[in-house]
Amino acid sequence: MDARDLPPEQPAPREVLWQQALIRASLQGLEDVAAADAAEVLFARSRRASTAAAFFDQLGEAALARGFAVARVGVLEERAFDTLDGLVRNLLLSLRVPGASSRARGWAAVLDHFAAAHPSSPVAAFDRAAARYGAAGDLSVLSREYLDASPRSSRVAARLDAWLSGTELARVEGRVTALSSLTSITARRALGEFTRLLRALGHHGLLMVFEGAEVLTRLSPARRDGSFTVLRELVDNADGGRGLVAAQLWVSGTAALFDGPRAITAFRPLATRVLVTSTFEGTFPPPHRALVDLSPVGDWDPGGVLPTVRPPPREAASALRAVMRASHGLPPADPEVSMSVGHERIDLTITELFHHAALESSVFALVTGVYGAGKSHLLMHLTARALSERRPVFRLAMEHLDADLGNPQRHLRRMLDQAVLPLPSAPSALDRLVAWTRSSVGVYDLLAALEDIATSTTGDAAVAARKALSRASRHAGAGVALESFLGASDLAARVGTSTYRKDAYQRLQLWLELLARMDDCRGPMILIDEAENLYRGLSSPQRRAALRSLSFYCGGTLPGSCVVLAITPDALTSLRHEAGELLADVTEQRTVLPSEDAAMLRRRITWTRPVEVPELDASQRVVLAFRVRATHARVRGEVDDPRWASWVTGALSDAATPRELVRRVIDRLEGLWWRSGAAPTGHIVLNQS
Repeated sequence: MDARDLPPEQPAPREVLWQQALIRASLQGLEDVAAADAAEVLFARSRRASTAAAFFDQLGEAALARGFAVARVGVLEERAFDTLDGLVRNLLLSLRVPGASSRARGWAAVLDHFAAAHPSSPVAAFDRAAARYGAAGDLSVLSREYLDASPRSSRVAARLDAWLSGTELARVEGRVTALSSLTSITARRALGEFTRLLRALGHHGLLMVFEGAEVLTRLSPARRDGSFTVLRELVDNADGGRGLVAAQLWVSGTAALFDGPRAITAFRPLATRVLVTSTFEGTFPPPHRALVDLSPVGDWDPGGVLPTVRPPPREAASALRAVMRASHGLPPADPEVSMSVGHERIDLTITELFHHAALESSVFALVTGVYGAGKSHLLMHLTARALSERRPVFRLAMEHLDADLGNPQRHLRRMLDQAVLPLPSAPSALDRLVAWTRSSVGVYDLLAALEDIATSTTGDAAVAARKALSRASRHAGAGVALESFLGASDLAARVGTSTYRKDAYQRLQLWLELLARMDDCRGPMILIDEAENLYRGLSSPQRRAALRSLSFYCGGTLPGSCVVLAITPDALTSLRHEAGELLADVTEQRTVLPSEDAAMLRRRITWTRPVEVPELDASQRVVLAFRVRATHARVRGEVDDPRWASWVTGALSDAATPRELVRRVIDRLEGLWWRSGAAPTGHIVLNQS
């Protein structure tokens, strides 16, 4: 018999108080993500499904009372995280918003509620709010059309339903502007747009719950790894510059999800983010803890008090976001200097890189450091400085190297999706493309820019511009054709022949020309992160193909660019040792392109002096711990910790990396702060502070 078929057990009063304490922590987390326009992914472990269902019933009602929208869906074998579009579709259909009837669910009901609140000009109000939160995409276009057609919106409602069901509207309508469909490829961007639109529609934020996730352990190995990979990427990137905003995402499952040969514990990239044991034994689990148990562990006793929710200071949003990310073991998303040690050296390095890039040459830099030493922190500072100088930032992380690093025709779309542009709301290149192709004015401006590039320049960008114009002229919807071409969706399934690789490189150079002309952008910053994955499970032929692609990005082909390769010291040693042989093989391949300059890459890898991220000495670790405490005080106020000095001494010796030290410091301070706000249980109501 399945555990969810068992009759519900009657929880003891101690378990009721424990769950009330967890609800308090979650509500505090919701207030935090709303204040910082941030997002987080949390995991809940329960002994049986009925316990989780009852807990999230209470949490959902409490969140609605505080102004948050709520969406809950069940994870099924045919609707798992490797098919994220199905989950997003059901999130939209199950959505409830504050102030609406409990029976009014779904996106159309949310829009009706907004229209009722703005009876005179719902479209104008929507346009202003959507621009403020950077919401642009299929859902935004369909939402605006729905509001514009109100109250006679049945046809538009049908189009909204068709989009949700996965229908590509552009193919059935023949419009000039582009409207695609909700698919596994577009689902993550749609999820981010969904959260931004909720903010635009006047809601405080969003609580999302994925229940019954233990079903993932019953999937085939390939599907299970795919689902766990999506979850890991959600943990890492939910709070990215263009990701989710004001959102708390829960993944709930029984013990089978977390422990066993088919569980999270067997998938190390996700396990290291979720299955982290706290070093602070406080009375209550504080907000933002990655994993919580829905039943009390051991001899827990609340002592007659429960914590209260306290509004965070909005003026400290950047510091709050850094504290939240540190709770999950993630580096800051923004350059939070107050949590840095040695950033002056980092800034000097950045200044030198950009000085050389300003001379219109291609600059190459190597960044080395052990895992957790601070490479991501350096790349964060690089990104911030690049954006401040109007340089678009393209990131190519070697997370799926065996699948697509050696095939630019496959990873180009991922590069565009992970890019950050120096524009309001920090959109990605694909976000910018959507903004161009979702309106007739945008399509006209894009066509004009392409015509100018095709006729007034030479080289690969001009070749790609002529191809784009030819596609647009043959398609009933120019925006649809341009979105497919510039978004590289038509290349994703192509093989790695020289023809398709050249096509991908040409489209990237066309992007750089378009950004320069339409958005006044300078030469790009290209960050190639996690290059140590070259030596994790790849054969020599796979590594050779990957180096062939790197020969294009790092070989000086892109003028005015600043290319940074981040790699661990051991992997750099291995790469230098075999670079001559492997890159010589690349050079001798008959299908190698002139732009894939393997000889230049070999020289750069061999002779470039790396920028080392040094291990912090004991005194620097002390400084880091105290800076983290000062940052936490900006967010939460001073926390009384009589044992701080002795505890820090132990933490400094136990923490292997600066990142681990920061996570431990935040865990302790958050636990102490949360406990300090406890009040007698008789004065607590779940949906109030």
